[in-house]
Amino acid sequence: MKDIIKNFLSIPEAGKVVRRNFLLNCILLTIISILIAIGSSKYLFKYELPEENFVTLEIVTYIEVDCLEMMLDSEIDADDFIECENGTFEIYRTRASGAVISNAEGKSWILTADHFCDISSNLGQMPEEILSEIQIDRKIIRDGKVYIFETVSQNSSDDLCLITSDEYKVSKPLKLARSMPEIGELTSTISSPLGITEKGVSLHFSGIFSGCNFNTCFFTIPAISGSSGSLVLNYDKEVVGMTQRSLIGFPEVTIGAGIQDITEFILEYEKESGKDIIPERFPALFFF
Repeated sequence: MKDIIKNFLSIPEAGKVVRRNFLLNCILLTIISILIAIGSSKYLFKYELPEENFVTLEIVTYIEVDCLEMMLDSEIDADDFIECENGTFEIYRTRASGAVISNAEGKSWILTADHFCDISSNLGQMPEEILSEIQIDRKIIRDGKVYIFETVSQNSSDDLCLITSDEYKVSKPLKLARSMPEIGELTSTISSPLGITEKGVSLHFSGIFSGCNFNTCFFTIPAISGSSGSLVLNYDKEVVGMTQRSLIGFPEVTIGAGIQDITEFILEYEKESGKDIIPERFPALFFF
């Protein structure tokens, strides 16, 4: 058989056919390899996050001053109110990031950081008579539109806050991961650093999961004031953590709660309220 093949290849025309077929096969394989490489590159470099789930949050506290009403209520001489000015005076304004984890009971349920929700700490030591007059606006900002939210649960020790909105809804909930990623795996988020929010703009950030120490987890994701509350996703787009703070002088390292604390926070609220805020039961239950 070997002699037959050898004799066949020694024929000039047969040799040309074999070489031509070999060349065509090489060209075909090269084209297939290029297409696979282009497809893979597009898949790797176009990692689409669920943008609509990520929102900018804002709290504004202010007081409305009516000089005549104040004078009558206080029974102080009118001369003492000469410098009083009517109007609305802003006390403080703060922004943070957050993400919708589900739609349930006609509302969207959003996670963010508690140091954003904790109004009393941000107001500081104010007289009780002034505190009673303070008004608060809580807003969700997304693509240039404004929606109202309310705070329903806070955990200061884990720096977690759960808020709801009757107005802002998303098409799909976020899934909670079963566990933290392996150290070295890619993680991503969308946030509002320095409170930046623009129509048609979603600021994406990514970095490497770098491990957890007790209840604190580390990600090499850039963060600064305004980034707090943004949920961190693994490569499967499942929630694995939350941005709560960054290193002073080195904001390229994000520090925050991991999936265990986040899951326990949600479960505790569900138990206390009797509400099932994630109807499609998330896979993180009892896997720690």
